[in-house]
Amino acid sequence: MKTKRIETRWAAIIDQVKSWGMRLPRAGEGSGPRVLVFRQGSTADALVGVLWQESGEFVFKYDPQYASTKGAEPISAFPDLEEEYRSKELWPFFAVRIPPRDRQDVREALAKLSLRPEQTLEVLGKLARRTISNPYTLKFAEAA
Repeated sequence: MKTKRIETRWAAIIDQVKSWGMRLPRAGEGSGPRVLVFRQGSTADALVGVLWQESGEFVFKYDPQYASTKGAEPISAFPDLEEEYRSKELWPFFAVRIPPRDRQDVREALAKLSLRPEQTLEVLGKLARRTISNPYTLKFAEAA
């Protein structure tokens, strides 16, 4: 029942994002690098979770230490701290961080970092690390 409710919410969010004319990146085959998600704190940033690709899906999982911390707050897009989330399309929580590649400054930044736009995790972890709209920071990490 809980999973069905989450799937219904995701479908509504994805429909809304698509109505804005935004295409959500699709996961590639195989595995690769990871993006670490940190929550900015008053003293130190806490590792919240990890995003990666696996078998044609994006996967997000909370860090076990974070999930077991008393008072740990879930990211609104991922409400269950124990769940492993999987999707063929990148969740809007991450996708909205990717800047439009039709901007000259974005093309220059991609070139400077030797990135192609389809390298979704690399772009997130190297180019779209911070945003003013939420307290999370992303950090690129090579595959484990």
